[in-house]
Order: sequence, then C-alpha cells, then structure tokens
Amino acid sequence: EGDKIALIARNGFGKSTLLNILTGKDHPDTGKVWIHKDIQVVMLHQENEFDEQKSIWDNILSTPNPVVNVVKEYEEFIESGIDNPGELQHLLNRMDEYDAWNFENQLQQILSRLNLQHLNQLVSTLSGGQKKRVALAQALIEAQLYSGKCLLIMDEPTNHLDVSMIEWLEDYLSAQKVTLLMVTHDRYFLDAVCNEIIEIDREKVYMHKGNYEYFLLQKAHRLEVENSELLKDKNIFRKE
Repeated sequence: EGDKIALIARNGFGKSTLLNILTGKDHPDTGKVWIHKDIQVVMLHQENEFDEQKSIWDNILSTPNPVVNVVKEYEEFIESGIDNPGELQHLLNRMDEYDAWNFENQLQQILSRLNLQHLNQLVSTLSGGQKKRVALAQALIEAQLYSGKCLLIMDEPTNHLDVSMIEWLEDYLSAQKVTLLMVTHDRYFLDAVCNEIIEIDREKVYMHKGNYEYFLLQKAHRLEVENSELLKDKNIFRKE
C-alpha cells in the first residue's frame, strides 16, 4: 500500500499484457489474479478509450459516484452563469454533505496543470496528444476518489506531456497515497517517483527495492555474478 512500483522489461516481453490481465481486460492462460474487494483498480492505457461523441468534461467525469455527480452539477451550474441563489445554496449544501470540496480542488488542479480547456469540446475533435492528456486526467481524477484504496496502473504516462507537466506529475504522484504500478521508458521519471522496480528478464521476475538508479547497480552486479558462474562452468567443461 502506497508503493510506487515500475515494471521493467524489454519491448515485446509482455508488460502491457500483464497490466491488462491485472485490470481484467485480458485473461491469463494459467493462474489467478486476486485483488482485495475494497481496492479499486484504475488503468491508464496506451490506447485511449473514450466515448468519442461526448465532451471532454463528460468523459473525465464518467465514473458513477455520488461525489462526482454533485461536483459535476456544481461546476456546470457555475459555468452556466444562471442567477438562481436558491439552486446555488442547494448545491453548496450538497457539496458540504458529500465533503466534495477537496475533490473539486484536485479536479481543478489536474485540469489546469494538464492544460485542458474548452471542456465542452467533443473528444472526436481532439488530437492524439490532447486525448492522451484527457485520459491521464480521467485516471488521476478517478484515483483521487478512492485515495488510499486504489491501485493506479499507468502505461507510459509521460507520453505527449511537456517538461512542466511531467515535473508536476512527478510531484503529484509522489505526494499521493495511491499505490502505483507503471510502465514507462522515462528513466528520470522512474528515479523521481518509484521506490521499487519489478523486472521481467528471460522469463524470470526480479524485485528491487529502491529507485531506477539503484536497480541498474543491482542488475549490473547480478549479471557480473552470472557471467562469473558461466565462466566457471565453461572452465569445468573444458577440463572435463
């Protein structure tokens, strides 16, 4: 709980497949996946999954949750500019009732930092990079709902982000209680965020506590030991 874990392997070794198995999108040939019933799994895919004919706003806040619903109603009322004090007070009371203010603040921060504007724009009109940022916002906002009871799985989260967005995302994920499992080729992002590395190499799994730099040192040591043992075996073979 609260760990920030990176999954490392060469291309084609099944990283994305494993993430899809954990989320139930794919099924394992053998074995079982067990996730605690109180834990919500949130996945940021490499390929975006949206309702293209809905707006950015409707896609981001598509999670069926009472807190999401009341924040959505409140934000839409404020955006409409309608002068109805009674309705405003009703919505303010509902925001208090669901203790939704912190979620609303986080929502606004995420949208602002990822430079998502014109929220009524249809997703079908967005570029690939914009869709990636909408998907990232959607995953972060959903994870925020469940706080410490969430496994956030992210596949290449820094794609299509500029430097300032990546730096903000590093700080944001480091500060959150969320448990994180991610695949990324951005080694600087790994160093900044992750405290554990899981490596798949030649059909074996190696677990390393520490960041990416520490993982590289441990892997170099492991390969050195393996090469030494291989050399010893070759010498025995030659002698025999």
